[in-house]
Amino acid sequence: MLDREYETQVCSIARSLEVVGERWSLLLVRELRHGPLRYSDLHARVPRCSTNVLAQRLRELEAGGVVSRR
Repeated sequence: MLDREYETQVCSIARSLEVVGERWSLLLVRELRHGPLRYSDLHARVPRCSTNVLAQRLRELEAGGVVSRR
């Protein structure tokens, strides 16, 4: 994740945006809200997201506890 100057704040909104505020993150959460998807299926649902960005966003969402890998 990127370093932000508000990173040390206790504000729950600022902390949440650290996890889901990056481009593509909320779209990935939207696609995963109904259940698990394979990586290729997820990429097919968000085709304009490059595979390296998709992988990075999934790692960030997993590290933030938003999604989990099965």
